[in-house]
Amino acid sequence: MAGALENARKEIKRISLGDNLESDYGSIYSVSGPVIVAENMIGCAMYELVKVGHDNLVGEVIRIDGDKATIQVYEETAGVTVGDPVLRTGKPLSVELGPGLMETIYDGIQRPLKAIKDMSQSIYIPRGIDAPALDRKITWNFTPGKYTVGDHISGGDIFGSIFENSLLSDHKILLPPRARGTITWIAPAGEYTVDEKILEVEFDGVKSDYSMYHTWPVRVPRPVAEKLSADYPLLTGQRVLDALFPCVQGGTTCIPGAFGCGKTVISQSLSKYSNSDSIIYVGCFAKGTEVLMADGSDKAIEAIEVGEQVMGKDGAPRTVIALPRGTETMYEVCHTTQHRNGNEKFGLMNYVCSGNHKLVLRTPQLIRTTIHELRGKHYTSVTFFVTEKSANGTIVKQRTKTFQHEFHGGEEAATKLAADFASTIDPKHIDWDIEAKDYKQLDHYVKKSSYQMINPVFKESGNLANILGDAGIEKTLAAKMAWLLGFWVGNGHMETAQFPVDSWDTQLVDRISEYGKHFNLTTTTENHYRSNHVESNKDIEIFEMNEAQIEEAEQTGVVAFDSNRKGDPSETELIEAEIFNESRPSTAGLFTPAAISPASLVTDLSVTLRGTGIGGAGVSKERNLNNIFWDIVTSFGVRTNGQGSTYEKSVPLHLSYDDIEVREQFIAGLIDSDGYVKSADNRFSATVTTIYKGVSEGLIRLARSLGIRVSVSTEKEHVDKNNVKHKSCYRVFLSGEALIGVLRFCALDRKRTAFKEFTREAVPFYFTLQEKDQDEYYGITLPDETDKQYLLSSLALVHNCGERGNEMAEVLMEFPELFTEKDGRKEPIMKRTTLVANTSNMPVAAREASIYTGITLAEYFRDQGKDVSMIADSSSRWAEALREISGRLGEMPADQGFPAYLGAKLASFYERAGKAVALGSPDRIGSVSIVAAVSPAGGDFSDPVTTATLGITQVFWGLDKKLAQRKHFPSINTSVSYSKYTNALNKYYDSNYAEFPVLRDRIKEILSNAEELEQVVQLVGKSALSDSDKITLDVSNLIKEDFLQQNGYSTYDAFCPIWKTFDMMRAFVSYYDESQKAVANGANWSKLSEATSDVKHAVSSSKFFEPSRGEEEIHGEFEKLLTTMQERFAESTD
Repeated sequence: MAGALENARKEIKRISLGDNLESDYGSIYSVSGPVIVAENMIGCAMYELVKVGHDNLVGEVIRIDGDKATIQVYEETAGVTVGDPVLRTGKPLSVELGPGLMETIYDGIQRPLKAIKDMSQSIYIPRGIDAPALDRKITWNFTPGKYTVGDHISGGDIFGSIFENSLLSDHKILLPPRARGTITWIAPAGEYTVDEKILEVEFDGVKSDYSMYHTWPVRVPRPVAEKLSADYPLLTGQRVLDALFPCVQGGTTCIPGAFGCGKTVISQSLSKYSNSDSIIYVGCFAKGTEVLMADGSDKAIEAIEVGEQVMGKDGAPRTVIALPRGTETMYEVCHTTQHRNGNEKFGLMNYVCSGNHKLVLRTPQLIRTTIHELRGKHYTSVTFFVTEKSANGTIVKQRTKTFQHEFHGGEEAATKLAADFASTIDPKHIDWDIEAKDYKQLDHYVKKSSYQMINPVFKESGNLANILGDAGIEKTLAAKMAWLLGFWVGNGHMETAQFPVDSWDTQLVDRISEYGKHFNLTTTTENHYRSNHVESNKDIEIFEMNEAQIEEAEQTGVVAFDSNRKGDPSETELIEAEIFNESRPSTAGLFTPAAISPASLVTDLSVTLRGTGIGGAGVSKERNLNNIFWDIVTSFGVRTNGQGSTYEKSVPLHLSYDDIEVREQFIAGLIDSDGYVKSADNRFSATVTTIYKGVSEGLIRLARSLGIRVSVSTEKEHVDKNNVKHKSCYRVFLSGEALIGVLRFCALDRKRTAFKEFTREAVPFYFTLQEKDQDEYYGITLPDETDKQYLLSSLALVHNCGERGNEMAEVLMEFPELFTEKDGRKEPIMKRTTLVANTSNMPVAAREASIYTGITLAEYFRDQGKDVSMIADSSSRWAEALREISGRLGEMPADQGFPAYLGAKLASFYERAGKAVALGSPDRIGSVSIVAAVSPAGGDFSDPVTTATLGITQVFWGLDKKLAQRKHFPSINTSVSYSKYTNALNKYYDSNYAEFPVLRDRIKEILSNAEELEQVVQLVGKSALSDSDKITLDVSNLIKEDFLQQNGYSTYDAFCPIWKTFDMMRAFVSYYDESQKAVANGANWSKLSEATSDVKHAVSSSKFFEPSRGEEEIHGEFEKLLTTMQERFAESTD
């Protein structure tokens, strides 16, 4: 202890500041996470701000016991030790209030995130860093008010103003609430920074200077002259809220709902469209990246829209629910591979992502036991990987457990202990994820061992089977057709269904003949000779030779042909065979066999599949008639247009999500025709060589879709030592356990292998990460109930963006992209917004303070006469922070571990909302509305936070998970939601929309009655209901689908003005009343409904009226609709 105190004294001397006496310092007595106990703190006050440790961490006193003070620290306390100094500041935790608040993003204790990033050149907030909340370098154009020298001034008086931005053109400069006196000097109009003196006031002989900003303690409500009753609605632009459950300016609202219900979406709608002057909000890949969609197509990520579906790693679709966008430092994932492509980059898994993109990683568990000596001692060590929680989430680290020989009874005993310990380690690989920007902080061995995954495609589209089915052929033959297609791609004639086959490969002839019969195709074979001295990689030269010519050639030694050749060809022979991959019409007669040297001709069989009724040699086109195989060749994508009038071969990308056996048979056919298979120690590999890039690229994706490992090399065009010219070619190397699924379908014995069970798993790809410049990123967010993972076009498995575990990130990304209209101008919402950003993974104490920071900022703008909305997203996180700190303080827990004073704390926060007359002159009225999202676990509204909040707030907008899953926005459950402000708004409605309360009650009644009738329908069916009840059900569905639901991505429905909402209410209720009246007069609802279907459609379509046309014109449209409705019902009744 003495050493620790001495350490503290040294530090005090080191930072010796002239203004700080030694009595201002205490020392750390104990540390428990963010809660620290300091001693020698006599004289400190509750909620006093302190600086903790050598790094001057920001903290706040929350308990005093004798000379000991309990402090909650707003920064990470790692490294803080007993005896470190604690400096008392004598001030409470306060915020700076003045010009520059708008368009700024702060953390929970009002540190500007952008300024800290610029200072630290880091995306993290370094411990102990301090930056002024308001920029001291920006100058503002100050305009003095009515006050002059000699005038008396008091707290809250406005003595000047500045232009902050186009949405806050009159930012008033206030005297702090507790200040007063006589003005002795006021600055003339001009440019000043926020901390420059612009006012001097004298009171009781003491002069005080004031600048454009002042500070205020966050836990103290700002005083007002008078509290007023709220009587004006907080208009949100959402019909279900404005019509049925209205809030007032200065009211309190609770939005509870499970994750994915749309709390953040409603909050953003409030920010974008509500009639507030200010908003205080608490709360991926590079362009061109191709994503694999659920239907198997590829789509650029920037073109994906909400509601579209991408392919998950299990082959099932994942629905896109949000599209995060923004600008950030980007990172390139660079595939490290055995590819030898030269300058060619195809087949690589490279992609560019944002810094907050989560890399999906897998780390094999590597358990190594070693014996070594260190400083004369001998050890047996076990090295392994473990998962640990860190500031960057759960990460993998390498750990070593050592057993000293001398301590454990010798080498043998220590080694046995090490082996016993190693046996307790789970040998299974570790699946985890980490943000790209944090990857570089990982241990070298972890980075070296970890890889990303190329995921197999488990979706089976049945595309080829459907093509056969449409042609009247059994779909079960699709796999056999796939083998023929693969064989043709490897060794087929470009113009006909003809295949050159080495004469010893009779199994291939048999396979072609067998499969051809299934498609009503006949097989013919012809003997041919091909030259071995043709320029490499050209179509082969075929010579039709009679028996006499063959006999002569063999006798003279011109042709070297061993008809009894045994065994497999060498890899070199097979690669060279690529030269002769393509056939073309016979060129016999161009030169004579006598001109060919020995060993330069090899015998081929030419196997042709002909359509029914097509016989004889014929011409190429005739061979293709009535030939389903050739029809598929020309339409399936295996033959594509090349340069000029030529064709090229290709492996179509859509094949990679066809049926799995179709894919396997296709590759088997390709290997049979153009591949080489190796086996060693019961492990197999295959090499396919092709001159076509389209074949190489397609085969890479096709093989990866089956979980087969792939690498590729490129051989450039060259002339060998024998002066033979070789064109460029691509060699695709296939390996891995999943290759067995392919090789079992090969026709040739030397390439086929017996099938054995295997697991189709993701294929690893190792990578490095390179930081790039800032650029735009595009992301997609998937529902919380999914694994949030999907496939890129390259089949790389990646994580979604906008992850809810860091839900504030989504707000920070999207808010700068939102706009609102003001006096016909399109303005960014950020011009009237201040963001206080804390997420659940930031220090717990900072979360606890953030809600007070936000409400204090809101009160400041209220005092300027503004109507302010404070949106707390989510107050559950704040309550969780209270729970954690309470637990560390050892307080008695209440329900679910929350402190007993949770309700009181919530009440003290919500009571700061309201409408009020501000202090000072001139008179001005402002309001603070609090809209708090609550995130109860599992959507359980009996959660203590939700229950306590509902006991305080006056409006309850309950969100429904089922409505959200049906894409019903806003997903408000009308049966549980309520508003206690309806009576308070009657004066407003009487003055503007007299029928509004009656229409609201009628709609609520229809919805309530329909809910009861739905239960009856489930028992007895709709046909048992009376016509009157059927009308109630039908109109209720009409209201739910066309009135309560809105399209946030449209110009006509994203925002609904109160006057349009009122007219729509009139239309829907009038339709209900007219229907009931007609049925009461004896009409049959079934017939009446059909006769007036045009009226129902017109009522439903009223939501499409564009608000931009103006209130008068839209009101005229509704009047016409009501008149037409009455006339049509009258006609139908008659």
